[in-house]
Amino acid sequence: MKIKLIISLLALLFVFGIFLQFIIYDSKSIETKIVDQLTIQDDTFKELVHYDIKNNTMYAFYTNTVYNTYPGLGLGVLENNRKMKAHIVGGIPITSNKGFTYEVAESKQFSVVYGTITNRQITTIEVNGQKGNLVRESDFALWYYIWEDPPLSLSIRAKDQAGKVLSDEKLF
Repeated sequence: MKIKLIISLLALLFVFGIFLQFIIYDSKSIETKIVDQLTIQDDTFKELVHYDIKNNTMYAFYTNTVYNTYPGLGLGVLENNRKMKAHIVGGIPITSNKGFTYEVAESKQFSVVYGTITNRQITTIEVNGQKGNLVRESDFALWYYIWEDPPLSLSIRAKDQAGKVLSDEKLF
């Protein structure tokens, strides 16, 4: 009789423990959940800079170290569900001689171009004629553009405040 009671109590504690884990996990902020997943996937992770959600996919931009040497910008793509499994899809140096950097990340599920701006004269990035999103940081600006469908060609224009083209890159 005592064994059945002990087994019942252990089973009840086990179920309660699982329930408690769900409550604790759900109480975390979305930023904390993103950081948790990115640090699992990228051991050079430093800080979450920005995230965006499109079509139930999260795009998380963060600072890291690239080539084990340079300050970099990483991109992690996460499923917007309970697991939030991160897939690291890129990492680029923050600085370049051009005053901005860029990287293209594509898969069957997403297509995004992103980079950094370190030249303060650059105030706008256009991707295929469309204005990219800008997020200012202390040392650089993050820019990105997310497509519904992958483009057939890609051009990136860096412009100043007056609209003058400072750089024009045609990738494909």
